Amino acid sequence: MDALEPLGAFERRDDRIDMRFERHYPRSVERVWSALTEPARLQDWMGAALVEPRVGGRYELMIDGPNPMIGRVLRWESPRVLEFTWSNRHAPDSTARYELSPDGDGTRLIFTHSGAPFANRALMLPGWHHFFDRLHACLGAPTDEPKQSWRELQTVYVGRYAMSDARLDP
Repeated sequence: MDALEPLGAFERRDDRIDMRFERHYPRSVERVWSALTEPARLQDWMGAALVEPRVGGRYELMIDGPNPMIGRVLRWESPRVLEFTWSNRHAPDSTARYELSPDGDGTRLIFTHSGAPFANRALMLPGWHHFFDRLHACLGAPTDEPKQSWRELQTVYVGRYAMSDARLDP
């Protein structure tokens, strides 16, 4: 997919974690932005969504699934920065942020998710990784990497970051 570290990273803050992923997508900033902000495009890789494109607007994801995410837009700087509150069963009262910038033949995406429960790190990290792989495919970007299921990614993260004490089942 790219030369960047494929795994997300995290830092522990007491009983919370801050996660960070960096990706390169060989598509324009505007095209990646639309995949992050347009409900029809979000449907392709995150499930049904509701987006009110303004500060204070609703930003809700996976609303058709068992763990819908309810949030509010904190920053909307089209097409560069999207930050929103994130609250669902696995990461209540947390904050997610996308930063996009031109990068060679495409777009550099830096994603952070701050304040998720430390106990859920083996759910959240492979979950975001899986979603970013789906985003890559939805953008029609070529890849030579084999697709991994969320469970396969979870095994990778648990091994890499020694998470045997983490919650493994949603």
